[in-house]
Amino acid sequence: MGFQPLRSRSRDLSVWFATRPELFVSERSPRKTVFWLASAVAAGLVALLVSLNPTATVELLGGRVRSGQAVAGAFVLPPLAFVACIVLTFLVARRWRVRGGGVLQNAVILGVRPGFPLDDVVGALEQGSTRRQPAVEALASAQHTNGDDRLLTIWSSERDHVMVIAILRVEGNAIWIDQEPVMLGPDSYFDAEAYDREARRLRDH
Repeated sequence: MGFQPLRSRSRDLSVWFATRPELFVSERSPRKTVFWLASAVAAGLVALLVSLNPTATVELLGGRVRSGQAVAGAFVLPPLAFVACIVLTFLVARRWRVRGGGVLQNAVILGVRPGFPLDDVVGALEQGSTRRQPAVEALASAQHTNGDDRLLTIWSSERDHVMVIAILRVEGNAIWIDQEPVMLGPDSYFDAEAYDREARRLRDH
């Protein structure tokens, strides 16, 4: 059975990771959780202060007549921000880990214009551990054709020496994974971030 395209609203591989539970597991990111909870607390405190001191808030903003929109915003936005931060704590503050191993990091993501042969770049990267220069040159060529038609994304776990290379297609607000991402094991692993930095230096010269 062939690969069935996957639709996503985010520019990552979460929808694909979720189809491979034997390999990857989702967990809450402590850093992101703390950030969004702190933001929610701050928004909640502002909302509480405004609700407890409505008259002082209106006077501080110059009165209802002169600053109507500002006053309305002061009463409406903090509660909305509080709710948004709580929602984001549960929806966004997550990360993916190799089952029984390390956390996957988005080492590389770059976009290209229509018509660019991104599949050739993936092919060069598959041989990147033994053929560094062609892989770096392929990345540099992709960086040079900066665009937003398709995206090359690389996720890796340094601890496990595991790497996932994928192409994402941008279609308005939707992101499509049209073909099976390429997964490289320890024998084919390389430092994608180092290659990306080297490619940027090559591109700029």
